[in-house]
This record gives sequence, structure tokens and C-alpha cells, in this order.
Amino acid sequence: MKYYHQTTLDLIIFMSLFVFAVIYMGITEFAIHRSPIDSAFYRYTTRTGVLLDYVAFVAIISLTGGTQSPVYPIAYLVILHASLYWSLAGAMVATLMVILGYIGVVITVDGGFMIEDLPRHFFNFAFLIMVGVIGGIIVARERKHFVEKGIFENLAKKDYLTGLCNHRSFQEEMKETIARRQQFTLVMGDIDYFKRINDQYGHQAGDAVLRSIGTLFDSSIPTEHGSAFRYGGEEFVIILYTQDRHFASDLLNQFREKLRAIEFGTDEDKFHITMSFGAAVRDKEQSATELVATADALLYEAKEQGRDRLVWGSYSLP
Repeated sequence: MKYYHQTTLDLIIFMSLFVFAVIYMGITEFAIHRSPIDSAFYRYTTRTGVLLDYVAFVAIISLTGGTQSPVYPIAYLVILHASLYWSLAGAMVATLMVILGYIGVVITVDGGFMIEDLPRHFFNFAFLIMVGVIGGIIVARERKHFVEKGIFENLAKKDYLTGLCNHRSFQEEMKETIARRQQFTLVMGDIDYFKRINDQYGHQAGDAVLRSIGTLFDSSIPTEHGSAFRYGGEEFVIILYTQDRHFASDLLNQFREKLRAIEFGTDEDKFHITMSFGAAVRDKEQSATELVATADALLYEAKEQGRDRLVWGSYSLP
């Protein structure tokens, strides 16, 4: 009867842990996929997963036979999980914690260190340390390679001066958006009299203008509504995930107002800038090339009409 009650209690504890783990994983997976990868929430949530792994490991082997549990190899996964976030140092700390947890299970579940079990304990400790050192080094090396690869890929897609994605990224995004059959609006933009700025104030002033525009685009266009790209030179292009002209116009006009308010140059010689825009809602039959040509023609029309305006096809919004 005592054995029956103990088994029932162990089963209840095990099922409670399992249900908690499933709920926790479901909530965190949903949350982190909706959080920026560089946010504090994302960092804390992913890293506390290692602590949950450790607690679950100690609890599970305690409920399934102690140090002779068939699920004991989970310890190696806990160590490798820690090494993903903290490299070799994380692997060694995790190894130490697993060993301490192992010792706790030996004392509380196995009934202490028996002489006949010492060789098994010794080899378990040795394998844990080996996995911590070798696994930590391998994972750290692969992690470094992965980070460097990400940096190079990011450099290949970003414009170094404005911080916006470049022309290549724009072409890829256009293809993907069309392939998804997502409704969108394409906007071509150009800095008014940019050559005059370079000639009168110097190329450093021109670079400052480009950087400011990149920063302003980044802060003015929410990611869920679209993306801005540097098309080349003083030209920019925006993909807005909407066909609502009024919404897109409000967004772009807010950007134009903020841009007009920025002062460039020195205290003695300040200047302001404006931009012209041509916007085209994609027709279902239009190819990427045709849509770009349409938006570019509308941008040219905006400049012909006097610059500092947004032109939508058959009518303009000054």
C-alpha cells in the first residue's frame, strides 16, 4: 500500500511537471516569436529556459530511479543548451550545477554513495566534465561561426551609410511580397536638389543628410506596415503593406513634415531639405519591373510639378 501511494505521488508530480513544461514552452514560444530578437524579454526568456531544463532534469531523474534513471542523458543536453548562450563558461557552470544536482539525487534518492557504485559515479562525473569541456568548445566555435556569418549577411544586405536595407534586399523583398500575393504599395522617393547640397555644403553634409533620412525612415515606418530601402544615390524606395491610399499618404506626409523640421549644416549656415515621392498601388497583373517603372514615373512627375510632394497616379497630394 505504501509503495502504491508513493508511486501515485511520483506520477502526480511527474505529470504536474510535464503539464507545467508544456504550458511554459507554449507561452514562451508564442511570446518570443512576437518579440524583437534584441529585446530584454527575448534574452531573459530564452536564457531562463536553461534553468527550467536543469530543474526538470533533477526532478525527472529523482522520480525515475535516481542516478540510474534511463533519462539521465538529459544532463548532456542541459550542458549543451547552456553552452549555446554562454559558450565554454556556460558549459562549465552547467556541468558544475548538474554534478551538484547529481550528488543531491544520490543522497536523497539513492541512499548515499555506496562503495559498489563509486566506479559508476566516477565515470558519470568524467563524462559530464568531458561533455562540458569538449561540447562547450565545439558549440562555442560553431556559435562564433554562426554569429560571424550573420554579420557578413547583414553587411551584404544593409547600406552602410543610411543603415537601411540596400537595393539587393529591396529586390528580394519585392519578389517575396509578390510571391505571397500580399497587397502592397510601392513608393519611390528622391531628395530634392541633393546635388546642390553636395556642391554648396560638401559631401560630408550630403552624407549627414542621407544618415538622417535613414534614421527617420527607420523610426517613421513601423515594421508591420512596411520597409524602407536605399535604392541608390539619393533615391529611396518603400514597400507599404497596404493598398489604402489615405493611410499610406498620412504615413508619408508625417515623414515629410518631420524631415522639413530637421536643420542641417552649421550654426552660421543652416539649411533644410525636402523629398519628392511617387506612389503606385500594385495591380495584380503587374510584374516587379513594371511596378518600379510606374512608381519611378510618378516620382518624375512629382519633381516636374515642383518637388516636395507626393504623387499618386492620376492626382497629387502636395
